[in-house]
Parts: sequence; C-alpha cells; structure tokens
Amino acid sequence: MKGYYSKKLQKNSKLYAELQENIKLYYQHSIEKEQKQKSYLEHHKFVNLSKKEILSINYDFEKKYKEYSRITEQRALTIQELAKRKEFCSVFITLTLPSQFHPFRSVATLKGRLYVEDNKDFQFSSIKEAVSYGYKELNNIYQTFYKRVKNYVKNDLYYIKAVENHSTMIPHLHLVLYFPFEYLDSVKAVFKRIVEHFKLDRTDLEEVAFKDNVNYASEYLLKYIIKDLNNGSDIFKARVLDGWKRFHKIRVLTSSLLPLNVMVYKKIYNSVSFIEKNKINFKSDDNIVSMKEKIDLEVQKLGLPIYLYFQDNFSIEKTVKKGNDRKITKVGEKSSIFKVKLISEKKDKYYKIKTFRISYKNEEIYTKQKFIKLQN
Repeated sequence: MKGYYSKKLQKNSKLYAELQENIKLYYQHSIEKEQKQKSYLEHHKFVNLSKKEILSINYDFEKKYKEYSRITEQRALTIQELAKRKEFCSVFITLTLPSQFHPFRSVATLKGRLYVEDNKDFQFSSIKEAVSYGYKELNNIYQTFYKRVKNYVKNDLYYIKAVENHSTMIPHLHLVLYFPFEYLDSVKAVFKRIVEHFKLDRTDLEEVAFKDNVNYASEYLLKYIIKDLNNGSDIFKARVLDGWKRFHKIRVLTSSLLPLNVMVYKKIYNSVSFIEKNKINFKSDDNIVSMKEKIDLEVQKLGLPIYLYFQDNFSIEKTVKKGNDRKITKVGEKSSIFKVKLISEKKDKYYKIKTFRISYKNEEIYTKQKFIKLQN
C-alpha cells in the first residue's frame, strides 16, 4: 500500500530525514554499479576466436531490468502451470516484521497508509540498520515456516518468494505456495503458529495475510516486484529497488528449482531467436516462418509460457569433471526436440564450462564459442 507522511513528521523527525537520504543513496548506488559495469566493458573488448570477430558489449540498466522481468514472469508462470497440472491449491502469504523494526507509526486512510509519528518501539540506531537486520529476521521467519510446512507436504510443494520494500525501505515478504489441497488446513495452522511465535499480528502497520485458493497467484505476486518502466517514476522506483537490494545484499526473488535453469533457458531462447529463416524454416498457412515464429504459434496454441514449452521439450546431459573423476547427470527424454550437452570442470569452489551445445532435432543450433579478453 502506498505511504505518505504527515507534515509534522516531515518537519520534526530525524528518521524521516534519514529515509530521504537513504532513498537518494540507493538510487545513486544503482547508478554507480551500472557505471562500473559500463566502464569495465568500455575498457575491454572480447575476441571470438571461433569466428575471429571483435565484440563490444554494452550494459544498459533498463534493458537488463526488462530481461530480468520477462524471465521472472516466465519462471513464475511455469511454476503455476506445473502446480495446475498436479491440481495443487494455491495460497498467497504476506509476512511483515514486528513493530520494533518499523521507524514510524501509521494509520490506514483511503489515500494509503499515513505515517504520523516516530515509532517509540523502534529498536535500531538507523533505518539502514533496521533494513539489514530486518532482512535476516524475515529469512529466519520464512525458513521456520517453510520447514514446518515441508513436514506435512514433503516434496509436494512449489514456491515463489519475493522480498519487497515498504515506502520506509523496511523489507517485507510475499510468498506463493502450491501444494495438495488436503494439506490446506495444516498449512493454515502452521501459519497461525508462526504469527503467534514471532508476534507478527498488529493493527498499526500492514497486516500479515494468508489468502487461500488464489487464482493466478503468480500474477498476484508479480505485480509487487515488477515495474513497467513506462515513465520516469517507474524507472526511479526500479533504480531505488536495485540500489536497495545491492546495498543490503538482498535476494529479491527465489523460487522452486526447475529442471530447466535460467542459463540454459536463455541460451535456447537466444539460439532459436537468431536462427535465419533459410537455415531452419517451417511453413505456416503457406508462409515460411522462422523457428521462433513457429514456437510462438505453438505456445499460443497450447496456452503455455515459453519457458515451460522449452522445459517440456528439452533434455540435458551434464558432465562435471574433477581431476580424473567425472559425474554424469541426465534429465529429460531421449526423444526431446531440444538436446543440451554441458561439460564443466570443477576447480576449487568454481566451475568452468568447457563444452556447451544445443541441438534441435539433432541439428546443432548453438555451441559455446572461445573468447579472449583484450584491454583497451
């Protein structure tokens, strides 16, 4: 809910003054991080040894944010569709921190939440300190809740978790859970005990909430974390959120692991998007269409997110080398139309990708290129 501040609070509160400085700090922190990335790319070029091409790579915040938003949406809709296939019920949960984490006391109005005075229960020396400790406490609350839910549902569980900032910059958490309907009462009971244990129930700030059987619960969550970037206000909010999460090292979005991870999805998506019509083409209504156009038509016909379409139609063979040892993992059917081969080498704590190939019906559409980095 949108927040605004009384004139008395704006005039007399040191915490309010700090909040305004923090917002500027987060915005500037996002700009500085972008400038560092741009500066690095400006001073380095990358030579593709396979094609003997020199690449100049640019970094653009808005472009990256939009890509992140699209992939976030695709993963959330994929998890929702997988839950539908299993006929799971859905719940949408909001977890907010206890009163001592919030710098101001507020009241609900038709215009939004009005912050009227400093909160006498606030237990931190600064709002920045409250954000950092609050994020840790939110994770503690969530982990306790999640583990207790798992005791009931075992592996029959999908989740999407998003951490968002209040207008005061204090974090709160939105969570979508999918599980068999038979466990709904048990999960409700766990939620009630968590609220009581962590003393989350209150009336002067945004309430914790539990909404069950929410249709399209993923879309309900996405509206909180994805800005449209249609105007300067959207861009400013996205910048502040970006700086806020970077400054406090906050993971804004996490979700259930999917067989198709983001890296492989992006490679498949980019590969099919840039295949020329004269290489692999198809007919649709007597017109020649590209692979990407054909897939878009299939996805529209099936009513699926494209992420799930790729996941339904891919297989992967992963090989991890460590010294003389190697571990091979296979996922998916041999008859899959997209086949991925990934070979990595583990050194210390890091993995280096040695081979990465993608084929469509046994015709290679992507292979990892060899690059060297040059400094200008």
